[in-house]
Amino acid sequence: MSNIICLFHPSLSVELLLTELQRNKIKKSDISCFVLKAPTQSKPKSGYKDPTETTSLADLGFIFATIFGVIGASVGFLLPLGPIIWGIASSVFGFLLGFIIDCCYTKVLKQKPHTYILVSIDCTSEKESLIKKIAETHQVIGLTVIES
Repeated sequence: MSNIICLFHPSLSVELLLTELQRNKIKKSDISCFVLKAPTQSKPKSGYKDPTETTSLADLGFIFATIFGVIGASVGFLLPLGPIIWGIASSVFGFLLGFIIDCCYTKVLKQKPHTYILVSIDCTSEKESLIKKIAETHQVIGLTVIES
């Protein structure tokens, strides 16, 4: 008998892992899940970010640049220097405004302690390599095998 312990960030990949394990004839009674909460005293460090669940800081900047650029070019037909200059200038202004808002929002509102999900699976030695392969396809942070 082996005990495989896997560490994950809380995400949909944990649910997908558990579903796939049950499809491969691993009983629910052999799977244990635990939530590990970070201590509240320590400040969270910028570490792993799941690529499927993150956005870049420039996303809001690009959205604002598009909106401001369209409005600036439209109004530019009535202003001196024409629509091209006003469209470019308002796009730059919109990008900077969106970027600054996104930076402030990320620093102030999104800082929360990291939590982790610990999944413990009891299995036979024959299923050990299959479980390792399944866990690695579901964005595991750490994996260890304890032989008993």
